[in-house]
Amino acid sequence: MINKHSFEWRKSIVFSATFLLFALVLVSCKKKENLIGTNTIDQNDLLSSAGVDTFSLITYTKVEDSTITKDNLVSLLGSYNDPTFGQVSGEIFTQLHIEQLNPDFGDLSTVSIDSFVMGLVYAGLYGKAGNQTIEVFEIDDANGISSDDDSIYYQFSSVLSDVANNLVLPGHEIVNMDPNTTTIIAGEEATAQLRIHLDTNKARTIMEDAALLPTSFASTDAFTEYFKGLHIRTANGLQSSGEGGVMYFDLNNSTTRLTIYYTQDGTQKEFDFVCTGATHFNKVDMVNTGTRVQDVIDNTSFGQSEYYAQALKSRAMVEMPSVSDIPSNAVVHSAIMKLSVSHQTGVEYEPAGAVSVAREDPDNPGQLIALGNAVYSSFSKQYSFDLRFHVQRIIDGEIENTPLVISPLFYNSSADRIIFNGTETINKTKPSLRILYTEF
Repeated sequence: MINKHSFEWRKSIVFSATFLLFALVLVSCKKKENLIGTNTIDQNDLLSSAGVDTFSLITYTKVEDSTITKDNLVSLLGSYNDPTFGQVSGEIFTQLHIEQLNPDFGDLSTVSIDSFVMGLVYAGLYGKAGNQTIEVFEIDDANGISSDDDSIYYQFSSVLSDVANNLVLPGHEIVNMDPNTTTIIAGEEATAQLRIHLDTNKARTIMEDAALLPTSFASTDAFTEYFKGLHIRTANGLQSSGEGGVMYFDLNNSTTRLTIYYTQDGTQKEFDFVCTGATHFNKVDMVNTGTRVQDVIDNTSFGQSEYYAQALKSRAMVEMPSVSDIPSNAVVHSAIMKLSVSHQTGVEYEPAGAVSVAREDPDNPGQLIALGNAVYSSFSKQYSFDLRFHVQRIIDGEIENTPLVISPLFYNSSADRIIFNGTETINKTKPSLRILYTEF
């Protein structure tokens, strides 16, 4: 778990290096002040002291073994081949709840099934929209998906499904996955959604069982025991670098549902199964094998050139060893860290819009303590955040100087990834930490 704490942002006025040099001469008789990692500072601060010290950062990438994906607000489906990070694919496992208990379909000999459709409401995408091949299977695990509060599903979890019987209606396997699509249902525009046409024979079986096994349709628990849910995935094969995308879906949206469209005695009717309140989870594979990302994961020293963060898989790590050298009698006025990103404007695989900033908890290995968030600037191609209080606590001996952990803000429920410039990057901008403090 990541504990959340308040986070304050600070702004400062800076002046040129020429002005700073001039100011150093004027105030040489004042109390010494130390600047770390910067050559610019507000002139009001210069009136009390002066001095410039150097500063260093150590950057690398660390893999996260287990990331919980149970009941996230957004579910991932689709695949793409990231030119930097490699192959990414997302699969959905979800229960279905019967919307109306004890259904009575009457004389089924008068019923004709028009269609059987799974509608998944879009919540966004990462990568490119376009055609992908869909597969849908009924879950046949003896226990199904557990709804118990203490049950946990990770990005590598799965339950057994009947993969020998694809429920997608033949001829409808290839679908256009695009959140910007216009969805028309019954002649009216609806919330944008992916419409997957399933085998109508399965719909008829469900309707017949409602009459033959009425107790299975008498409660939510009984129905999920009878129909344990669906496993939805793509089968796109090997994609070219830069092709494909992962779509985000809102399974808790009231219009995400499985619908039987049927006609009875000339009257068109519908019967729905919903995902709202139903337990679901994502299985997400992110294969970095053969990429520079994997090289950096395997050898942390490579992270000084370039390092990475990838939702559901890995986090960017930043160590600040020189902070421990700041005198214990220092008072920190500002501590601004800027992490630069390698990204070409217009490329689909954009950096995460925001990141979370945390520190490792030395008393609880694997646990993180949140420090705050930082928003990406497409202008400067940086994430910037104030570490004033964090650095002060290190100096005061309240906490250890453990590595900072930088992650896409929606780490558990997105395909976001970031390419960071290391301290030895050949690119224009490098990561920096600029600290202003005064000794007393």
